[in-house]
Amino acid sequence: MTRPIFLLTDFGTRDHHAGQVRAVISGIASGAPILDLTHHADPFAVDHGAWLLETALPALPAGAVVFAVVDPGVGTARRGLAVSSGGRLFVGPDNGILSSALRQSWTAVELQTAEFRRDPVSPTFHARDIFGPAAAHLASGVELDRLGPSVSDPVLLPPFCAREGASSRLEGYIIHVDHFGNAISTVRSSQLPASYTIQAGECRIEAFARTFGEASPGVPASYIDSSGFLGITINQGNAAEALGLTRGSPVTVVPA
Repeated sequence: MTRPIFLLTDFGTRDHHAGQVRAVISGIASGAPILDLTHHADPFAVDHGAWLLETALPALPAGAVVFAVVDPGVGTARRGLAVSSGGRLFVGPDNGILSSALRQSWTAVELQTAEFRRDPVSPTFHARDIFGPAAAHLASGVELDRLGPSVSDPVLLPPFCAREGASSRLEGYIIHVDHFGNAISTVRSSQLPASYTIQAGECRIEAFARTFGEASPGVPASYIDSSGFLGITINQGNAAEALGLTRGSPVTVVPA
């Protein structure tokens, strides 16, 4: 039985890149369910792709194959990886996007075996010609070690969390702005003091809402998102636009 394959990329849906990847996978692993996590990671933003993967991971079934490609270094000397971790298999570039899979017990190989690639390999589309075939073969039951030699030193991004600044302040940044305009930070709920205010952009935020409906309409409020990160919302409004927040905007938590 083939494993389900989940796709996460920065390809968007305007072009045919994601469609070509799906077509290649289908031609190798016929019958394997191919499911989109997202194709809207910010272009070239490896940290965004890594955060999206980390927050999706708890929802993925055991045995899943995860294709995660945000790859500004495509065609360069950066390696392509396949990783076994936590009962799941992952393929993607060795640039840190697979960090969440590498924070627990793992085995990794470099994707080198020609048998499991398309021919010829485009230097600008490894997602289609290397990662897609690797994911499909893994889903079809090919053993990890057949795809290439073992790797002991994959690239690992720093954990997504706030750092402690002066006067016990927590300093993070906006890692994701969702479809509704909620701005989600790298500050974890487990790091928060009992009471606090937030400085985000030019706005000082004191209100906290357990649910979106609890927030007063038009008033920025903080909340804890479904993955345990501190977010900023406006009830039925776009917080990111209203406060001028984008990915990378600083967020400071000030103990009260």
